[in-house]
Amino acid sequence: MAFGKRTAGSAPPPYTPPAELDAPEAATPVRTRVTNPGAIDNKFIGLAVGVVFLSAGAAIAAPSLLSMVSGASVRPIEQVIAGLDRDAMRTALALEAFPDESGRAFMTSLATHFPQQHDRLLDQLADTAAAGGDRDDLFLSMNAWTMGFAPQHIGALGRTGAEGFDKSLGILKEALQMVESETGGCTMKSLEGFMREPSRLTDLTRYGSAGYRVSMRAGATMVDLVAKGRNAPPVNATITLDDENALQSTFRSMMSDPQVMNLIQSGMNLGSQDMQMEFAQNINVCQFARTLVIKLENLPAGTKSRLLATVLSSDFGALAGNLGSPLGPGAFQDMQPGMGTTQFFP
Repeated sequence: MAFGKRTAGSAPPPYTPPAELDAPEAATPVRTRVTNPGAIDNKFIGLAVGVVFLSAGAAIAAPSLLSMVSGASVRPIEQVIAGLDRDAMRTALALEAFPDESGRAFMTSLATHFPQQHDRLLDQLADTAAAGGDRDDLFLSMNAWTMGFAPQHIGALGRTGAEGFDKSLGILKEALQMVESETGGCTMKSLEGFMREPSRLTDLTRYGSAGYRVSMRAGATMVDLVAKGRNAPPVNATITLDDENALQSTFRSMMSDPQVMNLIQSGMNLGSQDMQMEFAQNINVCQFARTLVIKLENLPAGTKSRLLATVLSSDFGALAGNLGSPLGPGAFQDMQPGMGTTQFFP
């Protein structure tokens, strides 16, 4: 996702790169068959899936107060480009725009696998730097570029199978850890307070922050996966009976986790609406989501492959609705009021 400060004159408008010369990747059509045998309440499955998406969104919104660049000599961008023409700027920025380990990994992966896109990103970074932008502004430009690159290759990502599934969960776990650390608990109350402090949100835009590290690693992971998936054969994304059983077993295991059981029981034993609201506001959603992620990591490789292909296709809405996800229409309208989920997912 794109992070960045929004100050007057600090960076050019968000950039969307032109399409590659090769035809953009299109999501591989999939056919899904999901029949819920009813062994577990779909509403609880919906809650679990919903919290994962909520937590991922929170990770995107949370700032960081941590600096990863300590003790290293990093030249300011104005010094990097001083006296250089545009071509020379591009050469210099390829090395010094993001000189940390995570930044170098991203730029190297992009240059190796997608040299034309690498050139286009350098054009954008050079324009941003020439307009007076600093590294925070270059970070914003890079994220804006990423948001244009990813949709072009969504089909390739869907063909990366279990590896793509596991690496995506790995990035999500990093993001959850960041949110929990930076917000002081990852509760709805702490997140709301966090979002009300512009100075803390601005910290997310800073080069070297924990948010920067997660974003750069996510970008490098995406580029690596797209490179592997672009020439891979289509995935047979039909959701099988074995997949359904594996998912049911996964969610059943999650719901029997002691921490989750205590959470559900505590919520359902509350009486008044105010008590329910207060309880919901203090749930550590990152911890809840992390429990589900750990369970999902144990799915069979074939199930992971078909799920990833489905999630990155137009059929995901139907699948999510059948599983009771908040992405499906009206998924939480009849949820147990004691769980406070209407406050989580309006």
